[in-house]
Amino acid sequence: MSEQTQRDDVKIPAQSAAPAAEALPDAGPVAAPAEGAVPAAAPEAVVAQASAEAAEPVVAEAEAVSPDASPAAVPEPEPVPADGVPAEAAAPEAVVHVRRKPLRERRGLRAALRWTAAVVVFAALGGAAAYAVTQPERTEIPGLETPDDGRWTYPALKLPKLPAGKPRALDTDRNRPRRHYADVRTLLLPAPAGAKVDKGFPGATGWLPTGDFLELYPKGDRKKLGAALEQNTLRHIAARAWTMGDGTRAEVYLLQFATLGYSGDAKDTFVVDGTPAKADSADYDTEWESTWLEDPELHPSLFDEDKPRGAEHVRYGYVQAGDVLAVVVLSKAGTQPAVPFHQTVLLQAQLLG
Repeated sequence: MSEQTQRDDVKIPAQSAAPAAEALPDAGPVAAPAEGAVPAAAPEAVVAQASAEAAEPVVAEAEAVSPDASPAAVPEPEPVPADGVPAEAAAPEAVVHVRRKPLRERRGLRAALRWTAAVVVFAALGGAAAYAVTQPERTEIPGLETPDDGRWTYPALKLPKLPAGKPRALDTDRNRPRRHYADVRTLLLPAPAGAKVDKGFPGATGWLPTGDFLELYPKGDRKKLGAALEQNTLRHIAARAWTMGDGTRAEVYLLQFATLGYSGDAKDTFVVDGTPAKADSADYDTEWESTWLEDPELHPSLFDEDKPRGAEHVRYGYVQAGDVLAVVVLSKAGTQPAVPFHQTVLLQAQLLG
């Protein structure tokens, strides 16, 4: 929006010369004024001078006396009495009248200036607010639409209420074991809009058997991975899965252990040996930014399937959050975009934090 600045230049029309004073009868020689006497200025001259000083800058335009004017037209000074006060003050050669704008016009100008300033201020504030609104992620502003960059539309996320007196899982001062006191099934990420939920996964209604979880991995690795879960006191597994309209398959698992130490040991084993069966080999996800998860108690390890890939492109990751190890796996025929995978990992990690 372009800003226009309005300026009222005060223009004073040229004034006509004051009418020539009538010739006065000859009064004889002019008496010298008494010592110390000051002649009084004409009232009209004082008013004209005050008006000229109040209006700055003011250009007074008056007609000069024509050099061809007859000397008889110039009035002679009036005799001044001895007391220093003239009998009648002489009129100035030209009186400049400053025409001020009517009160209604001045009020209108001030109102216009005030509204112009208000529009400029609100435009600046509106631009700052618009910038601030576009910066947060979608989950921080419910209902805010974002550009179509491949993100999924998840419902509003809410943390469950903790039992009375129990701290949050990642409270380093009050919860040294980093134990989740809320039911981890209530911490499962819900399916996004347009997803077809896999009813073979229990979701919030039950626990997934350990054997079903191990089917995610190649047969030759299941025994070793199962032993790691048992040795690290696995308590139970919450799980949910869905399929999107473009064929993307998403699976989310929450493995809960006794304490932080056990979940950390299990994560180390799965990071080294826990490549899903759909991916022959994988390496660390170079598109993931470590600064996306600000909480130092959240420990992510994300992977992307190596090329050449098979029929499906697999992305998977492990996030340790206290006594819980989250496992997120996305697969899709052809190429699996990074955006929905990163979004799913981030939201699930936030729920656990």
